[in-house]
Amino acid sequence: MRFLLPLTLAVTAFLCCPPAEALTNTSGPAVIHVSGRSVRFYYNRFLLEADGAVRVTTSQGMIVTGDAFSMDLKLNRFLVAGHVHVVNASGSQDGAALSDFLDYNRIYFVPIVQTVDASGRDPAVPDRWTFMNGDFVHPAKGREMPGDTFEFPDLGRSKPFLLAGAATVGARSYVRFEGNRIDLLNGLGAYVPTPSYYVNFSDNQHLGANSLAGASYDATYQFAGNANSISAVHLRNDPTNGTYLSFEQHVSGPKTYAVFSINPMTKPSKYFNLLLSDQPSDTFQLRTFTTFHTFQYGLSQPLESGQTTLIQATQALPHSFLQLSTTLTNYDMLAPKPEGYDGHGTLPNHPFSAQLNWQGFTQRIGKLPLYEAVNAGMGVQHDVFGLQQLGGVTYSSIWQHFAGLELFVPSLKIGNNPADTKNYYVNAAFQKNRTWNSSGHYTDTALTSGSLSRTFDRHFQSYIAYAVNNTGDYYGTMQNLAYPSYVPVIGGVPIYGYAAFAGFATFRTLSLDLTYGNGSNFSAYVLARKHNDFPKPVPGLFPAPPLNVIGQQQYPYYLGQPPYDLTLDVRARINAFSAIDIARTYYFNFGNQRWSPGFVIQVTQ
Repeated sequence: MRFLLPLTLAVTAFLCCPPAEALTNTSGPAVIHVSGRSVRFYYNRFLLEADGAVRVTTSQGMIVTGDAFSMDLKLNRFLVAGHVHVVNASGSQDGAALSDFLDYNRIYFVPIVQTVDASGRDPAVPDRWTFMNGDFVHPAKGREMPGDTFEFPDLGRSKPFLLAGAATVGARSYVRFEGNRIDLLNGLGAYVPTPSYYVNFSDNQHLGANSLAGASYDATYQFAGNANSISAVHLRNDPTNGTYLSFEQHVSGPKTYAVFSINPMTKPSKYFNLLLSDQPSDTFQLRTFTTFHTFQYGLSQPLESGQTTLIQATQALPHSFLQLSTTLTNYDMLAPKPEGYDGHGTLPNHPFSAQLNWQGFTQRIGKLPLYEAVNAGMGVQHDVFGLQQLGGVTYSSIWQHFAGLELFVPSLKIGNNPADTKNYYVNAAFQKNRTWNSSGHYTDTALTSGSLSRTFDRHFQSYIAYAVNNTGDYYGTMQNLAYPSYVPVIGGVPIYGYAAFAGFATFRTLSLDLTYGNGSNFSAYVLARKHNDFPKPVPGLFPAPPLNVIGQQQYPYYLGQPPYDLTLDVRARINAFSAIDIARTYYFNFGNQRWSPGFVIQVTQ
């Protein structure tokens, strides 16, 4: 245990610090290295600009120097202008401007060539050359060029996000800076020095996989990376952990990827997370997720240590897929101690579960506006210390099989007005699931919901919805044994109505929502809900569900939820890169509970 963190950091250093790209490599995406007296990056437009003694070296073996450089990272082309000097496989040449359209493997060049006029003089005049497919020996001279070939972008009063002396660009993939200064306030010019900075703009979705828990605020500093990896430190804040640092490492291949993280890294309670995925074929994928938790000060003896691993294999089938999921948990990996470790108790349980699920894809039923999806499967749960006790019998293993059906009507239009704001839309759904258990009981869940929505104009839209969720745990002749009659006493007052609860609950919810949106700059909604549940909610009888790290309740339905609630949510853009979302719920003084425990605040980028 004492050597786990140093070993992790050593492996991370190997993964996140790959050898520098060889600029002579001609395979794979083009790599461009640019330097100058001033190298600037405009994050909002993905423009890379440079001025003064500009030098550009490409992996295709070309070296270009000049006065000014501009590269549109999204369009994947760059321009060098002013006293241009080009060195390539055919030799060297002076010119006025050079533009490289990387996607089309075309280089447009305005050379300065010597000619002889009628008087016998040899003035230097510009020409037009086009190099195609990397052939520098045989330029196409005088060829027509695109109209914007040598057009520099108009930056106006924009301030760069980053200032540096050099940058390395992986075409359509990433840009990496060294010895730079970053504008922390995104446009206000408050620059702070950093040793390096990395930006990924590729379409590799695997590099976007995340193994961190949610947070109210996350400022990400990507300090290293290449086309297949990203190394990042996160400055985060949430109501549970306060302010802390986290680390995340991404590694990606064509069909595989891995994400490792330590979160929080600067708190005693740490989670080491590892997400792995492999797709050996177009129809099969294997994913694992392991989280290893320790409560540990520095490298001292851990006071808590546990581990959970999820293994998931998915096989695509015609119009469906088959998925095997297993979960292995060891709540405590420390040596058993009856007295615990410095006030931290131990839990010997190490449950195991496996589930094989077949899920059918959504299918339309004939020509009706009705769709269906079905699923079925089987599973097993095991814990040597026991999962359930009933009738004097302890069940350490419980087998299950299950089946489910979903029917829904999506966005059925009511009305035929050419103006869409005059029409209403109906959504309706029904879900039914049953699970049979080898311990002698089965559970049913049924969710029926319907909504009516309308968009009033480009800013306002609203809906009204009604949902009924029925859950039941059926034990037959042993129902009273599993759920004995019980009259709780709260504050000295007996709650006789609860004696009718025998394992069957109903949640009825009426919802009314009004949303305002102003493009991507501002949005807000008000959601009012009325709950009519059985058993009836009684203040103090049932605890509220646990909150996640950002303060949200984890379960949408739970026994004892307040009969009325009103949620207010506001989302506003702070700058070109960030937005803030603030929400809170009012419970109308249910058992002296007026507001939710705190504001739910998230800053997103």
